[in-house]
Amino acid sequence: MLIIALAALVILAAGWVGYPMVAAVIARRSRAVAGGTHEPIRSVSVVIASRDDPDVIAQRVENILETHYPSERLEVIVALDANAARALHPYRAALMDRAAVVLGDAPGGKAAALNAGVRRATGDVLVFADSRQSFASNAIPKLIELLEDGQFGAASGTLVLAPERYDRTILGLFWQYELLLRRLESSIHSLVGVTGAIYCLRRNLWTPLPANLICDDLFVPLTLAMHGHRVGHSEQAYAYDPRHFNRQEEFKRRVRTLTGILQLCAWFPSILLPWKNPVWIQFTCHKLLRIVTPYLVLIGAIGVLPRLLARTSTMGMLGLAAVAALAVLLTFIVRPDGLKQLGAQLVWAAWLHVAPIQATLNAVRRNWDVW
Repeated sequence: MLIIALAALVILAAGWVGYPMVAAVIARRSRAVAGGTHEPIRSVSVVIASRDDPDVIAQRVENILETHYPSERLEVIVALDANAARALHPYRAALMDRAAVVLGDAPGGKAAALNAGVRRATGDVLVFADSRQSFASNAIPKLIELLEDGQFGAASGTLVLAPERYDRTILGLFWQYELLLRRLESSIHSLVGVTGAIYCLRRNLWTPLPANLICDDLFVPLTLAMHGHRVGHSEQAYAYDPRHFNRQEEFKRRVRTLTGILQLCAWFPSILLPWKNPVWIQFTCHKLLRIVTPYLVLIGAIGVLPRLLARTSTMGMLGLAAVAALAVLLTFIVRPDGLKQLGAQLVWAAWLHVAPIQATLNAVRRNWDVW
């Protein structure tokens, strides 16, 4: 059991620490490859899949049209979720001629709405956006800039979260870690996941999304990479998300994303084969590791902790307890609210470990309805 436990801990260390370190070394030594043979970009279509109210959509469209991209080369398509069961007229009245409005395909959901929106689009490049964020004025030009040199067939922007939501929290650190991996993967070859609120690809590379797909932002880059195209990351193409979520909402969002990873593995098992998936290492270390982490932690703890406790004397245990108690006391004296914040972060850490377990249960039950 000890050997299995140590192996689990080694896998954790290799995935969470070793992978970004090796990726950083490779990225530093990587050189830009020659540009491809893509056609020049003449026009851009922004596709918004949503089920929000007309006033929310109108505000979002206004933000997109304020971009520093030539208006004569920019169109906006609003694809409404078929499950929303709302008439199109209020949306068309609110948007007037600023955007086209289409109804998403059956059976509904984001993937079906995106398929309908893309069919209506006429631009050389598709930019995908959600309705609750806002783009920086140069977001679309920065995305297009990354495609124009021919190295990439698609590109993801950078999502900037509300500071009050993520600053100095375990979730904030996790998001910064995520952005680091995306920068490194873009330099080496391709992202394995884009930001659903801001990404783009050339129209001729689009593949219709399967019905009831959870993670279009994972399916699209993996499909492109497996067909020989690179997916890049633009650090300067910003989308701002002002929303705040409570712990339950964050947990549901986390479960949905992890369930989406397992859905792709179940529907497209070829992504699990290293000889078919050119970004297999990235996918395994970046995505799959997050699902197996709580299980590896549990195996490591069961195999190692009892032996450590058995070899630690009673005096040693009392000494460790005294040090811990002193640290807690000093924290309370220096910063009275410190204990409360520490407790909150420990709770967040626990929830992050529970989410993969819930996602696993969803996958075992083939429960893909997690919206």
